[in-house]
Amino acid sequence: MQERSERTRARLVGAAAELFDRYGYAEARLGDISRVAGVTKGALYFHFASKQELAAAVQESGCLLLDETVLALRRDGRPALQSLIDTTHALAVWATGEPVVRASFRLGRERADGERPVLNYHLVCVAAAGRLLARAAEEGALRRGVAEDAARTLVAGMIAGIEAAAWSGAPYPELSSCLSEAWTLVLRAVAEEEAARGLRTAPPPGPTADLDPTVDLHPAVDPGPTANPDPAVGPGPAVGPGPAVDPPGQGSRAVTVSTVSASAGSLSSR
Repeated sequence: MQERSERTRARLVGAAAELFDRYGYAEARLGDISRVAGVTKGALYFHFASKQELAAAVQESGCLLLDETVLALRRDGRPALQSLIDTTHALAVWATGEPVVRASFRLGRERADGERPVLNYHLVCVAAAGRLLARAAEEGALRRGVAEDAARTLVAGMIAGIEAAAWSGAPYPELSSCLSEAWTLVLRAVAEEEAARGLRTAPPPGPTADLDPTVDLHPAVDPGPTANPDPAVGPGPAVGPGPAVDPPGQGSRAVTVSTVSASAGSLSSR
């Protein structure tokens, strides 16, 4: 029963991410979210008391993906600057095709109905980058005379550029190329020559890129004629797919931390 409840919750978070990304917080309706998830409205309220609570869960998933990625990159012993470069490339992949991350950014930008955003996801990403820069400084990788705050400002601008370019519809190959070139310039400015010599500014090579563990944020929904609510909620009426929106997993690419390179390759071929 608990596993079924967790699956239902994951379906709702995935559906909410799709609709928040597509329509924004104000225009995304709970009825549409429950319909896209394939569950009853009662099942939605069993898990989430409000749209604000559901938005928070979406952003929690975005934060989890970011945290797990950074931990996986650091776990294999690569230099902190390389982990930072690879984290920004992961963000570029997600910002162009992962609804959870795109929705997390959008929710942070919006002031729907005068409400404050759940959190500013941009600042979450900048904080993660700042921690990696601090680690790089401890490793002696930053050029003498370069203040961490100045380096953090440069990287914050790169993250803002990723978000803005993806939101404007820039294709992933263009975004990835610009990011690689930007890192070449930034490393010349902030990194010790010896430390920068062994760093790769392009996305992680190969299909696996050593980015474990896999994080399945929103498994694809089985389209069906009837809802699948939690037992505590009751059977509920039949639920259709809805005319205006698609189930999570259709038209989106669930990017996991072990498939950043494969996802980048898929986007590059578009």
